[in-house]
Parts: sequence; C-alpha cells; structure tokens
Amino acid sequence: MSLSVLHPSTPAEAAAAHRDPATAFIAGGTALQLSWRSPAPALTLIDVLALEPVHGIALQADGSLRIGAAVSLETLRTHATVAARAPLLAMACDSLAALAVRHLATLGGNLGWRFGDTVAALLAHRAEAELADGRRQALSDLLAHDRLPLILALHLPPPHPEEHHFYEKVGHRAAFTPARIALAVAVCIGMDGRLQDTRIGLAGAGLSGRRLLHAEAWLNACQAARLGAADRGLRAAVAADLPADPASARLAARILGGRFGRLQAGDAASEPATSP
Repeated sequence: MSLSVLHPSTPAEAAAAHRDPATAFIAGGTALQLSWRSPAPALTLIDVLALEPVHGIALQADGSLRIGAAVSLETLRTHATVAARAPLLAMACDSLAALAVRHLATLGGNLGWRFGDTVAALLAHRAEAELADGRRQALSDLLAHDRLPLILALHLPPPHPEEHHFYEKVGHRAAFTPARIALAVAVCIGMDGRLQDTRIGLAGAGLSGRRLLHAEAWLNACQAARLGAADRGLRAAVAADLPADPASARLAARILGGRFGRLQAGDAASEPATSP
C-alpha cells in the first residue's frame, strides 16, 4: 500500500493532476474507502477541500440552486433552502447513514461513488455538474463516463410549483453501504389526471445512478389514479430499464406503482414543492 496526498490551490491544478489514472479526488473520504479492497490501492489522493468553488449553497439569479461539491450531507439534510428547492436531495440525506458519517461525507463524494443515495435525487432534479473549466454538463450525461472529472458544484433548476416528489429507499438506515435500491421521483399531474414530466432517478448496490427512461415515458401516458403496485405495463417498462437485474426491476416497479397510485389520495409525502 502506498498513499500520498496532493493539495492543489486551483481547480485547474486539481484537474491537471487527475489526468494521472493513479489518482483520486478526496474530501470527506467516507465513500472512497468503501470502494477500496483491502489493502488500500497505491494512489495519489487529490485533496479538494481547500478549493473555494467546492463550498457553499446559494440561489442563483436564474432561480437555480448551486450546491458546492464539498457541502456535507448533514448540511444538506438540515438546510431550509435545500428542503424547499431540492426536496428529494434533503429526503435522500435524511435516510442516509449515521450522523457522524453525514458530517464527514460530502455531496461530491457520494456522487463520485456512483451508487450513493444522493445520485438518484440529483438525477430526478435534473442536476447539472459544474466542471473545473466552468462548463456545465447534465449529470445524466456525465455519469456515462468511466471516470468522472472534477465536479465543483451541482446546479439544480427550480422545481415546478405543482411538482410532486417522493423518495423511497430499501436498505439499512444505519449503514453507510449502498441501498438495495434508492428511488427519487419528480412528477406533475395535469388537469385531466395524467402524469406529466415524470423523472425517476435510481441508484443502489450494483446499480450505478441512472434515469429510468422507459418507465418515465410509459408513466407520462398514464393517469395516476389507475396505477397500482402490480401494474403489468409499468413492470415491463422498468424491466426494460434494468434488463440485467430483474429482481431490482420488480422491486422498483412495485414501489413506483404503489406510490403513484397514492398521489391522487393526497399522500402528504408527495405534496407539491413549496416556495422558499
């Protein structure tokens, strides 16, 4: 085992150091350790905590919410603006690990792990990643890369005033290990009862973060009141999204069917977002 640590003073310096494949970014370090086998690999760690752009939570002029990648998961869980503007992210952090871990763990670290609960929430919120060169890229596109670049912050657009949200996790609250699945959903309901602009983020053990695009398309042609946990059409759509993991697909379909069916019943956990 051989570990060394670099302390870059600028994002450009950190990004340049990361061109070496034997490097990894580190902030809290909690998720990074989970990806290592024993003993730890020979790595050069790039400490990003001293970089100013990775800190802070702020509303932008365009109404989006900018969250620095080094913001702790506990800060996200308790931040009033995050609860109002990114409720799925607050819900995900509320179900994640123990308090001591949430104080250390960062949003960027949970995202870099790819299996973290926050990934599902960020995808459902249509998050964009702010990169070291200032560009912004859709997180869903960025996750297609084998190796993630330095992410300074996440930008989340404002939720629609009539948008409903729900977050469901099957796993162990006290363990900082991947949930079996974590589902985050944002959706609107039209005047005719049909679902609109459905966005479903999913992550879990062995399931890197992704959108369930087949399920989203199928749901957007449905009325919430007609859905149920055993809906065959929904099960087929989710199976198309998770062809290599039929067990997780069945579980996800049951959760989605049950939760969508409760939307019309006024499920308190799915009320439209409130203004900050």
